[in-house]
Amino acid sequence: MTNQSFAHDVVAWAKQRLDEIDAMIAQAEKSADELKESARTEADQALSRLRVSRAKLEGQLEDLRTQAEAAKSSASQAQQALEDEWVEAESAFQAFLTSTGEQTEIARNAIAARAEAQRKSWESALNDLHAQVTTAVEKAGEEFDAAIGRLSTEAEKAKAKIGQASSAGDETWQAIKTGLSEAKAVHEKTIKKIAEALSKAF
Repeated sequence: MTNQSFAHDVVAWAKQRLDEIDAMIAQAEKSADELKESARTEADQALSRLRVSRAKLEGQLEDLRTQAEAAKSSASQAQQALEDEWVEAESAFQAFLTSTGEQTEIARNAIAARAEAQRKSWESALNDLHAQVTTAVEKAGEEFDAAIGRLSTEAEKAKAKIGQASSAGDETWQAIKTGLSEAKAVHEKTIKKIAEALSKAF
């Protein structure tokens, strides 16, 4: 996985967490008035912590975006330097061809050697790309099918547990929360595997 795709994945993960926190804050604010006085104080403290955590997460996300932009800019500058140097190399090669004057055999051999090197390079690149794509697509397909199967299973379990939540006692509620946490962990792991498999394919 490239640094750029890794940064993209982390940004996507952080945006998902921000969406979750926003939903939690909105629901907590909506429910706060219904709490008894003693519970209200604790809930307000927890809500305050949640808001602080959200602000920090958003700040860290902005830092990551800035770093990703800087890395992209640095890569663009390096690419520009390579392209500039290639212009110089091309100019030097043309000057060499010009210097051969009437000795056309020398120029012809130089051009033929260059064309052969380009052909080999392109052929090698195409063969490598074909092998990578074939392997990656096969593996991505297998991982995707397996991941979707696991995700569907966990989604059904989570749906069933959420349905039980309204009538649950304390002990059952704790078990449901644990189950939902486990389902969320499996979901995140599965989504990550799918993203990795697809990034390898492309």
